[in-house]
Amino acid sequence: MKGKKLIALLSAGLMVLSMAGCGSTASTASTAASASGSAAASTTASASTTASGAYGANVDPENTKKTDETITIGLASEPSAIWGAAVGKTENEGQIIQNCLMDTLVTTDRTTGEVKANLATAWEWVDDTHCKFTLRDDVTMNNGDKLTSADVIYSIGVWTSASANTDTGRYIDAAGCTADDDKTVTIGFNTKAPDLLSMLAWSNFGIASEADVTAAGGLEAAAKNPLIGSGKYKFKEWKSGQSITLERNDNYWNKDYAGYYKTIVFTFTNDAAARAMAVQSGDAQIAYDMPVSQGATYVANTEVKTFIYSFGQNAHLWYNMKDGKTTSNQKVREAIDKAIDFDALAQVGTAGYGKAALGYFTEDTTKYYNQTYTAEERAVDVEGAKKLLEEAGYANGLELTCIGLQDTTPMYTVIQENLRAIGVTLTINTLDTPQFVQDSNSGNYDLIIVGELTDARYPTLMCFMRQANIDTFVIGGPKATTPELDNAIGAAIEEKDETAAKKDLGDIEKTMKDSMIESNLYPEMHTVVGAKDIMGLKTIERGFLDATSFYKA
Repeated sequence: MKGKKLIALLSAGLMVLSMAGCGSTASTASTAASASGSAAASTTASASTTASGAYGANVDPENTKKTDETITIGLASEPSAIWGAAVGKTENEGQIIQNCLMDTLVTTDRTTGEVKANLATAWEWVDDTHCKFTLRDDVTMNNGDKLTSADVIYSIGVWTSASANTDTGRYIDAAGCTADDDKTVTIGFNTKAPDLLSMLAWSNFGIASEADVTAAGGLEAAAKNPLIGSGKYKFKEWKSGQSITLERNDNYWNKDYAGYYKTIVFTFTNDAAARAMAVQSGDAQIAYDMPVSQGATYVANTEVKTFIYSFGQNAHLWYNMKDGKTTSNQKVREAIDKAIDFDALAQVGTAGYGKAALGYFTEDTTKYYNQTYTAEERAVDVEGAKKLLEEAGYANGLELTCIGLQDTTPMYTVIQENLRAIGVTLTINTLDTPQFVQDSNSGNYDLIIVGELTDARYPTLMCFMRQANIDTFVIGGPKATTPELDNAIGAAIEEKDETAAKKDLGDIEKTMKDSMIESNLYPEMHTVVGAKDIMGLKTIERGFLDATSFYKA
């Protein structure tokens, strides 16, 4: 699905929606696998191509040249705002564009997950919920003023007011944020989570100047015509329904950055094939975020270059555990899990570029990945599944339903055939976005595929199974979990030591496995089709592309 539409309709705090399987992020490493499912080249390798001809992300060297050329990037839809945080919106396309215009306090190394300096040169945790940042003294905002702590405090005020109900503002304690001096600012959080620092690298936490916003005509105007920030590019023009144009900021504070393209033009076409055709014809250089099955068909096309990469998010099969639902019976859930051909499902879900997930976290999330299952445990066991159904009282079979959007139908079809072998009839209900949200909310299904972003221990980690969410809307339905599990997840989020957190999460995953709360499926992937001489594909949060990094070979 196109994540922007779903995110706008859902409770805005859920950052973990699947942008590829059901509904996106940041990639802690770019991995692609060959058509046989073997691991791709290491993210530290100098070559970015895999044996099957697809290219990864975050592997090319940095660009060193500047030209007067223009790059045209085809996105799936037009954002309603470029600076979404100013008006309480979280839209994929808007975040991609905003990343070009506004800098954040910190950035994240997408191959290691390391938090790195950006507008802030240093930081230290004052206590569990307050972090002090030292700002650079050579950053010029759009109006020519130097960046100060007042700009950070102003931006925080915007996040916590306009975006109070989204992940941009919901974890920040505005009253606990102070400008200690002109170049030092303390940010207070309302929850204990060391990886909130990683979240501050997301593009929606871009820093704006109050003077720039006032000059633009206020928040609403600045969100549409964002002549604000201190980013690598500056806003030039928005032709409604057609394009958004940016120009390189040749006075950018980071002199190590070289923007190859003077101008970036974003166009909007919902038809993925049409975006790819524009690249083939030379009308565009990038077609972003195609379904992986469709993008994979371009790998052998020598006229273009195809990028396929994972981004720190596995697809999961969730079971509706509401009282009275057939899937509230653990033996039924275990039977379904035993019947699924996970290797075949991964082949379909990733077009052969990924393998079955053996843990809740993706393998490229190196900080917290634990192998919870062996490959042998993922093997199909039809007889074992039938026995479990018989023990559950369904020796004569049963009927189940699943819901999804159009791009999940191929995966559900695999599951449907797998379940047929054990006497289970699965009805696939393919819905439009509003109906999908409504049915998810009402629990009108037995099975649902939803992914979760796990590149860091954000406060919403594993929210689909948290006790606090059982009686509220959480896509994926109520989970029969326990307060003990809830407390363990909370403790893992709060743990300061990453090694200890990884072990704690491994223990949690074992509990999830023993209770069969969900089934891990496959790593979700982004696909980009580019001109054959394009290089430098880098990513930001949720695996969104960094439009400022492209260059020609």
